[in-house]
Amino acid sequence: MSKFHEISFFDDDVVNLDNWIPQGEYNPHGVRPWLFHDHGFVLCVVFASNLQDALDEAVDEGKLDRFKIDVTSLHEREDYMTQDVSQMAAGFDAVCPEYVDEAGGKWWWAVEPAFLGNAGEPFDIDSLGVEELPNPKRSFCAQFDAMT
Repeated sequence: MSKFHEISFFDDDVVNLDNWIPQGEYNPHGVRPWLFHDHGFVLCVVFASNLQDALDEAVDEGKLDRFKIDVTSLHEREDYMTQDVSQMAAGFDAVCPEYVDEAGGKWWWAVEPAFLGNAGEPFDIDSLGVEELPNPKRSFCAQFDAMT
């Protein structure tokens, strides 16, 4: 178990441990660990060179599914979308609705979500906590002790 700012995490929380480049080793892209949490509850740790890549990796691994917006759900659609073009979030095309429901109703984003992962799916990550962790050095002793 490791701890950072009173947030505990385990090796099982790390999504892509193979991408770890220990401090002091050649790291041309600045890959470092990012810890994602929900009010202190750890969701995952991801190694990436920037926050956007870390978010995409976490989404692709299914670690942020609790934040995904399901536009097929009327309840979620009403929370994040509108049928009134005048209430549409900036940057979207009024001619091209984001979703058409089973009755033919057209829906546009009222609040712009974060589009994440390889599929570019919508997420509400306003309550997602992010900590950029320091990149640890490789330690033979720590790895050896972990074996026992």
